Amino acid sequence: MSFARLFSPGRLGPLFAQNRVAMPAVHLGLAAGGPGEALFAFYERRARGGAGLLTVGVCNTWDGPTRGLAGAVDLSRDGCVAPMAELAGRVHVHGALVGAQLAPLADYNNPGWKMGAGDVLRIVEGLAAAAARVKAAGLDFVELMLSGGSLLSYFLSPAYNTFAIPGYSNGWEERLRAAREAVRAIRAACGPGFPVLARIHGHEFLEGGYGSDDAAIVARALVEEGIAAINVTGGGHRTRLPQITMQVPPAGLAYLARVVRSSVPVPILAGGRVRVPREAEALLSSGNADFVNAARALLVDPDWPRKAASGDAGAIVPCMACGACFDAAISGKPVRCSLNPEAGLSEELSGPGRSAAPGRAIVVGSGPAGLTAAWELGRRGHCVTVLEKDARAGGAWNLAAMVHDRTDLASARDAFVARLGKAGVSLEAGRDATPGSVKALGAEILVLAAGSRRRTPDILGLDTHPCVLDAATAVREQDRVGRRVAIVGAGGTGLELAIHLASLGEPRPDTLGFLARYGNRAWLDEALRVRSDREITLLRRRGFVGKGLGRSVRWTLMLDLERLGVRVIDRCSYESASSEGLAIIDERSGAREIIACDTIVLACGSDPRPDLVATFEGCAPRVVAVGDVASIGSIGDAVRSAYEAVKDL
Repeated sequence: MSFARLFSPGRLGPLFAQNRVAMPAVHLGLAAGGPGEALFAFYERRARGGAGLLTVGVCNTWDGPTRGLAGAVDLSRDGCVAPMAELAGRVHVHGALVGAQLAPLADYNNPGWKMGAGDVLRIVEGLAAAAARVKAAGLDFVELMLSGGSLLSYFLSPAYNTFAIPGYSNGWEERLRAAREAVRAIRAACGPGFPVLARIHGHEFLEGGYGSDDAAIVARALVEEGIAAINVTGGGHRTRLPQITMQVPPAGLAYLARVVRSSVPVPILAGGRVRVPREAEALLSSGNADFVNAARALLVDPDWPRKAASGDAGAIVPCMACGACFDAAISGKPVRCSLNPEAGLSEELSGPGRSAAPGRAIVVGSGPAGLTAAWELGRRGHCVTVLEKDARAGGAWNLAAMVHDRTDLASARDAFVARLGKAGVSLEAGRDATPGSVKALGAEILVLAAGSRRRTPDILGLDTHPCVLDAATAVREQDRVGRRVAIVGAGGTGLELAIHLASLGEPRPDTLGFLARYGNRAWLDEALRVRSDREITLLRRRGFVGKGLGRSVRWTLMLDLERLGVRVIDRCSYESASSEGLAIIDERSGAREIIACDTIVLACGSDPRPDLVATFEGCAPRVVAVGDVASIGSIGDAVRSAYEAVKDL
């Protein structure tokens, strides 16, 4: 595809962006102590990768104590002008436009923050002063944040505007007043030729909140005040509707922008789970938006635009919707990305240096850690061979991608495999590694990335139960799984396996959409009740179900467990197994229960493999263990551990 619309210039007030690829404001947590090299390098890297429009944010405008977003850019003092000017210069040299998203971070994501009319004036004056600093620093625009968990978003919300501030809380005109005053003050401070954008909810997805028709009212009011463009997002942080996780279809909420775009004559920015260029081009072709927000796509692969424009879209590493970036933000940590361990680091800007002494490297295993290690060694000049005992590369990634249709994981795995060729790495699948075979290859570096050892629980009589399977077998050989299933272990693997087995036979989302559009509500409701007839019980000894999963992902999976009728029992001990089932003791009450089951699936974790390291000791001058061989973790943990272990070799 040529992606002609995506790479055509886009108007933004009096300015033109070089293309329609936008990185909207995302909290990075990189500005603790003030804007510095980490922040500059992050945005310069995205500009160098070909993005047309970058928005820095969230940027604080409140001149008092702040809460809620650690490491946010602070624009509440004049001292920010010089560093922001450096940021602007480093982005502009690559041809991109750059602006700043403004929000008072007095108490982010807290609709219960107490304020009076005097606080509203202070908010408005702070926004105007910060906007003037942004203009003085040489940035191209500002964006008023009326979304997410910003204070001004709660003024607009019928559900949350309970401030009872006279003139600001009753009816649409009063709820719009603070936003109107903010735009007027910003335009007065910056002059009529400086573009002011606004980011709004296309729908709050809240009980008592506003919907898409109301979003059009908000947009029209803002345009009346001189807003140059509207950035349309989905619901805020308090909605129960998933926004960024795997449940959301690609660009699934971009339709909300259509309602706004048909109501106002200014450019519209929209996106949400846009992973690859063809999805971005389709969004533009639909007429729903003029610019495409690709925040997480650019976090994973900063060269996303350049690769697409040069006809190399197949080399893009796509976001796998793991939520690690959002989890870092809400945990007060700097940004992280499971698939891009360099995100937020200066190494991402400079790129890998060539090894001073490139040599021959062998990587044993082709899971996330092995593929990362091979790629990093290859692009640093080493001659790399990957040995994978299975017929297909991917390791544990293959199993994870099979569980309840995780196409995002499969796409990420395929991208990691495909890019090996660009680094000159040789991949030999179906070849097991032994100390003798590795020694014969004469490598200077040996990376052990062959995964973990499955843990087997000590349950009396487990060998007498008629059907005991491990999680991998239960996924690969589903016909062996009976109707009544007890899953032992409720970490990430057990939780997702329970959802997978319980959802088999459910209508696909596109089938439900078909019935919603062409059928009637009764037919749709009937389809929504169809699912696997399995009775599934998910068991955990200690801690809570899904422990170890990121907060942004866990709550959506818990919703799926509830929707699918999976029974969850935590804090129990396993007494014994027999043909009757699995006997457990509830550690809260002391009650004994037999979980009747014709299949027991073991998903109780795994252990590192120090024995593997000992086995291959001396097979090369440098032997390095990465991923689950060294320490059990997520895909992101495996990628990061491999990167850190080999980057200086």
